Amino acid sequence: MSSNLLSERLLAASPMRNPSMIAAFERYESLGIPELDAAWDAVNADFRRWVEAAENAGRPIQEAPQYWDRIAIGTLQERRTWWE
Repeated sequence: MSSNLLSERLLAASPMRNPSMIAAFERYESLGIPELDAAWDAVNADFRRWVEAAENAGRPIQEAPQYWDRIAIGTLQERRTWWE
């Protein structure tokens, strides 16, 4: 794994310094591919339950509590697979 933490790079250089996004990257960036796959399965299951809940009908997915986790995990999976 890279010692160049993505969360630190985002804080230093990105105009997208969303605290929720940074926190999601910090939660998952120390994980390897198998752990990221397991985290994806758990987060995605929670996300599906949120989407399927009647009270969330018509709400944008950006309001889901798992929104930033899904972005962080997917990005880190790609990074681990192709870049590191």
